[in-house]
Amino acid sequence: MKDRKLLCIGGLVCILTIFIFSCCKTTEPTTEQVFTIVERYELDTEDIMDQVQELPDDPTGFDYHDLYYEISQNSRQKTPYLVVHEVVKYTSKDDQGNDIELSGLFVYPFTLSGDKLQTPLVSYNHGTELLKKYAPSKWDLFDPSGYKNFEEVVVAYMLASFFGWSIVMPDYQGMGYDLTENHPYCIREKLATATADMVEKGINMIKDNNHDFVNWDGHLFVYGYSEGGFVTMSVTRELEDRDIAMTGSVCMDGPYDLSGTMLDVMLSNDPFPVPYFLPLMLVGYHTEYPDVFAYDQMLKEPYRTDIPKYANGFYDTEVVNGIMPASHILKEVFEDAFIDSLNDSTSVAWQTLYENNTYPNWIPQTPMLMWHCQNDDCVPVGNFHAAKAAFIQGGAQHITYVEFPPVPNWAGTVHVSAAPIAFLEGALWIKQQLE
Repeated sequence: MKDRKLLCIGGLVCILTIFIFSCCKTTEPTTEQVFTIVERYELDTEDIMDQVQELPDDPTGFDYHDLYYEISQNSRQKTPYLVVHEVVKYTSKDDQGNDIELSGLFVYPFTLSGDKLQTPLVSYNHGTELLKKYAPSKWDLFDPSGYKNFEEVVVAYMLASFFGWSIVMPDYQGMGYDLTENHPYCIREKLATATADMVEKGINMIKDNNHDFVNWDGHLFVYGYSEGGFVTMSVTRELEDRDIAMTGSVCMDGPYDLSGTMLDVMLSNDPFPVPYFLPLMLVGYHTEYPDVFAYDQMLKEPYRTDIPKYANGFYDTEVVNGIMPASHILKEVFEDAFIDSLNDSTSVAWQTLYENNTYPNWIPQTPMLMWHCQNDDCVPVGNFHAAKAAFIQGGAQHITYVEFPPVPNWAGTVHVSAAPIAFLEGALWIKQQLE
C-alpha cells in the first residue's frame, strides 16, 4: 500500500471541521443525522487485486478470484473507479434502547477528475462473525495476513470500483467498536434497528449534493448473505415501516426460520459442521431475554460456564468450537427440560424464536431476490422454503425466488463455498434493477 493512500483523520476537531465543510452544503444535516468519519483511505484497482490474491484460489469451485473476474467483466466502466474506504460511527440504540455510538464502513467510488458521481446506496450486511475485531470497520489495509477474514469488504470494494455503487456496511450492535455489549445474533428488531439507522445516515450523507464526491441517485438496495441475509430481510421490513422506499432487497442463504428449520438443526441428532453459531446465538438471546434463556435453566455444565465465558466476541472459532461437544451434536449442551420447552410451540422459548423469524405477519412491498443454495449445510434450504411459502400465501408480489443448484464444498462447508456465487448473483440482480 502506497503511503499517499493513508489519509487518517485524527482528532475530534479535525473530524468535525472536515465533516461540516464537505458534507453539509445544502440541507445541512446535523451530526446526529450523518456519520462521524474516524479514518479514511483511498484504493485503486491494484490494491483490490492485491487483496484478492490473498484469498483462497480453488480450481474446483467458484471462489473470490472468479467473483472478481465476473464483476470486472460485467462492468460498464472503461476504467474502474478509485475507491474511498471510511471507518465511520453513527448514533443508534443499545440493549436498553438508549442512544449508543455504533460503527461501520462507508465505501464509495471517486475520480481524480473531481467529477461528482451519481450513485445508488447499497447496505451490504455482513455474515456471521464471532470476533468483534473482524467486523467491517476493523479491516486493516496494511495487514495482508488478515485479508482472509474480510472477504466481504473486498467484495464491497469490487462493487464500488466496477459498478460505481456507494456502500454502507454496518458492524451491528456488539461488534466493531461496540466492545461492551453482546452481539444480538439473530434477534430481528435489534439488528434491523442498527442497520436501518446506518442506512438513514448514509442517505443523508450523500443526498442533495451534500457530499464532495458522490450524490445519491435515489436508488436504495439492501444486500446480504448468511446472517447478512437474515439482517437484510429484517431491515427491509424495518425500512418499510419507516416509509423509506427501497429499489430492491437481496436476501441470500439467511436463517429466516428460527422456530422451524434452525430449531431442527439445534435439536438434531446429527453433528453440525460449525457449532460455534449456537453459543453466539445463546449469549445474544440470554442478553435480550434473560428470563426465558437463563443459563442455569438452559445449559448443562460445562457449557453453562463456558458458553458465556468464550462466546463474547473476544475468542475465535477454534476456541468456541472447542468448548462445544466433541460429537458436534448441538443439543447436547441443553438441559432436558429446556429441550422439552423448545419442542413445545406454546412455550415462551419457542414463541420467542418464532417472534424473531423474519417472515411472519409481513408481506414485503419491496422488490426482492430470495436466493438460496440447495445443499447449504449450515443454513438449510428449509429457511428459504418457509419464507417463500409464507410470502406466496400472503400474496407478496415482485419476489424472485432462486433455489440454486448444489455447490461443491471447496471451502470447508458448502455454506462458505456458496458465498462468492451468491454475491455475484445478488450483485447482477441489483445491476439489472438499475438498467
